Amino acid sequence: MTVRALEQGSKWRPERVTTKMCAVMAACAVIAAVPARAAPSVLFDKPIKLVRHALPRDPDNPQAKPEIRCSYYPHFMVKEIDLGEPGADQLSILPLAAGKAPDCKRANASDEIVVKEWSGYLKGVKGDYIFWDADDGWNGGLGFAVTTADGKKLFEDVAKPTLRAVELAPDGSLTLRYTRVYGAPCSLRADAAGCWDKIKQQTGLADPAPDCRAAYEREMKRVPKFAQQTIDDPTAVDYEAVTTISGGTAKIAAATGKALACRPED
Repeated sequence: MTVRALEQGSKWRPERVTTKMCAVMAACAVIAAVPARAAPSVLFDKPIKLVRHALPRDPDNPQAKPEIRCSYYPHFMVKEIDLGEPGADQLSILPLAAGKAPDCKRANASDEIVVKEWSGYLKGVKGDYIFWDADDGWNGGLGFAVTTADGKKLFEDVAKPTLRAVELAPDGSLTLRYTRVYGAPCSLRADAAGCWDKIKQQTGLADPAPDCRAAYEREMKRVPKFAQQTIDDPTAVDYEAVTTISGGTAKIAAATGKALACRPED
């Protein structure tokens, strides 16, 4: 679910579904190597194998290097069909039936689980949890999502710049530590006291409120014709967060109780 929906206990609805042109795969070599994007960090489990297949280049986008990337783990494979545009064209999960590794190919298998509620890239895997990066940043941070190996979304949030710790407990619960970028439902510049009360209720942050005046003033000077609209822009707040995922439920807590920074949302 979205961050705000999660905090308010409402049902998650997809915010972005990216549709791109598909390309027909040509025969090419299989390379056991690190994908074009950065390899999973030490926060995550190391893949058993990484495989890449090049795809035909688009003559209208000659700089792009389309490819299929497959990351193999003990219980499943994650496939990314990347056409060189922001966000993979397809993200999917294939179970390892009887321990047999599925082929890394363009065509979908009958038991392939296509991730339809997220557009981005594979971030990493921890146990049987799969992490996905967003295809674009938001207010100085980057969105990420956590799903199960059957594609069920458990959590979505925004970290700045990324996760610092991913801890898997013996009972299967997951703990994430990161600087969170929280989108408030109000403007601290327009209503400092009232908005701060709402933020405290939704995040668990404590006084004092962060001072956003300088950040808002900079934006007002940048777009003077829209100064009043800028004052009313909702506030993005950075703070240290600890999120625990257990039993299919995610709970966010403020780690220190103090907001680090704030500014008008993009």
